[in-house]
Amino acid sequence: MEIEASLTGITASAAGGQTLTAPRVDNANTFEEPEAVAPKPIASKVQGGKVSLTLAPRSVSVISVEP
Repeated sequence: MEIEASLTGITASAAGGQTLTAPRVDNANTFEEPEAVAPKPIASKVQGGKVSLTLAPRSVSVISVEP
């Protein structure tokens, strides 16, 4: 899912973050697969007072905006 958010009141130069997702909703880390569910970097773009990024299905994401 692609999203775009306005950054009213701040001037951002960059944004980045991490996303937590897995192939299935019920995936869990095990001794055999300790990285089945692990944070991964998420790409974003800041342009014209807006931040744009693509979110993975079944994910939780955290974005940090840098002035």
